[in-house]
Amino acid sequence: MSETQQERAARFLEALASLPLRRPSGEPSRDQPIALLWAISRAVERSDRLTSWEKAKTDFRAILTEYGREDATPTPEIAFLELHQFPFWETTGTNGAAPNSGDPHAVTWLTEQAPQGGLEASLYEQLASDKNLCRNAVKLLHEKYFADHRLDLLLLEAGLPDATFDGFGHPPHVRVGDSFKRRRTLARARVHRPTMAGICGTAATGAESIVVSGGYEDDEDYGNEIIYTGQGGRDDKTKKQCKDQELTLGNAALVTSYSTGTPVRVIRGSGGDPQHSPATGLRYDGLYRVDEYWSQRGESNFLVWRYRLRAMDNADKRAATNIARSIPTGNATPGRKETSTQRIIRSTTVADYVKRMHAYACQVCGLRIETPTGAYAEAAHIQPLGHPHDGPDEIDNVLCLCPNHHTAFDFGMLIINDDRTVTQRGSEPRTYQLRETPGHAIKAEYLAYHRNHHEHK
Repeated sequence: MSETQQERAARFLEALASLPLRRPSGEPSRDQPIALLWAISRAVERSDRLTSWEKAKTDFRAILTEYGREDATPTPEIAFLELHQFPFWETTGTNGAAPNSGDPHAVTWLTEQAPQGGLEASLYEQLASDKNLCRNAVKLLHEKYFADHRLDLLLLEAGLPDATFDGFGHPPHVRVGDSFKRRRTLARARVHRPTMAGICGTAATGAESIVVSGGYEDDEDYGNEIIYTGQGGRDDKTKKQCKDQELTLGNAALVTSYSTGTPVRVIRGSGGDPQHSPATGLRYDGLYRVDEYWSQRGESNFLVWRYRLRAMDNADKRAATNIARSIPTGNATPGRKETSTQRIIRSTTVADYVKRMHAYACQVCGLRIETPTGAYAEAAHIQPLGHPHDGPDEIDNVLCLCPNHHTAFDFGMLIINDDRTVTQRGSEPRTYQLRETPGHAIKAEYLAYHRNHHEHK
C-alpha cells in the first residue's frame, strides 16, 4: 500500500526530530540538521535534486561554517556521509558500501567515487510544492537544534521569506548589527546578493548594497561617513590598482543612487578599518545615502571613482524599506522632531555676496528667477568643501547658478574651461560663456580641480 503525502510528511518530521547530535567520535555536532536545512532549501528553490559531492562540498563548508558550533571544524565529508543514515536520503553513483563518516579514508573515497546525493524523489517533490511543510520542517530544526540562531534568518537560509522584498532598503527580518560569517549567508538573507562583487545594483535601478572590507587601497571609513572606492581595475593578487576604473556596472549604479536619493545598504567586513569593522565575518550596518561622487587619480595614480556615503538617521531608516518601487503613503499631518547632526559650516555672507554681485542671475544662462519675496539663485562651490576635497568657503570658489545649472555642475555635466567657456555635456551639448562681473574673480585652480574630478564623465 502506497504511503500518503500526510503520512510521508509526518514520518519526515519525526525523522528530523531525532537526528544525532554527536559524530561517531563522540564530538558534539549538528552536521545533519545543517545539511538537511540545505537540502530543504534546494527543494524550495527547485534546484537539482541530486547534487555532486564536489558541489555539495562547497555548499556544506559554507553553511557548516555559518551554523556549526563555534568550537567545531567544518567537515563536509562527515556531513555528506552521515546523511546515508537519514531515511529520506538517496546516494547514487557509488560502487559498494560507503565508509563510516569517521573513516580516515572518507575524503579519498568521496573523491574517487564522485557520488551524488539528495532527498529521495517523492519527498523532494512534496517539499517543492508544499511551502507550509518546508516552514514546519525549518521551525522544528530551529526548536531542536538551533536555539542560538533566529528563526527568521533560518527561514531565509531555506529560501522561505515571510515578506516580499524589492531589494532596496532594509531586508525583512534582518536587523542593523546582524553578523554573518560568510558571503553566501549574506546573500541568502538578501542583505547583499553577490557572493564576490562589492557593489550590488545596476545603472538602471541604482545600488542596493555595498560591502566595505578594505578591498581597495583608496577606501576611507569614518563610521557615519564612508568615502568608498568603485569597482574594477584592481590586481587580484596585490590588491593594488593596475588600470583605470570605468563608470559602468556597480559604479554607474551608485551614481543612480546619488541621483535618486535611494538609500544603499552598507555591510562592513573584517578586512576594513579596525575601528569601524567587525573582528570576523561581515556585519550589516544599516542604510546610507550617496551624497557625492567624483573621479580622481588614486594612490597608485590610476583613475578611480569615489563616493561619499553618509549614514541615515533613524527616521529615514524606518521609512526606507522597499523605497525604490513602493508607492509612498506620505503623511497627512507631518510632525516635527529635534535632531542633532554635523555638517560643514558654510558662510551665508559669502554666498549672499556672490549672488548679489550677479543680481541673482545665473552665470551660465543668465536666468533670474523672481519669487514673491525677491529673486532666487543658488551658490555653488567649485571645489567642494569637506574631506577629501577641502575647498575653501571663499568668493573665488563660488558661482551664482540657477537650480538646473547648479545640479548639472555638481554632476559634472557642466565644465568651465580656463578661457571661461562653459561646456554642457549630455544628449544635447551646448556651449556658453561664463558671465563675470568686476569684484568677483574665480580662481583657475578651483575650475581645474572641478574639471579633473569630472574629466571622464
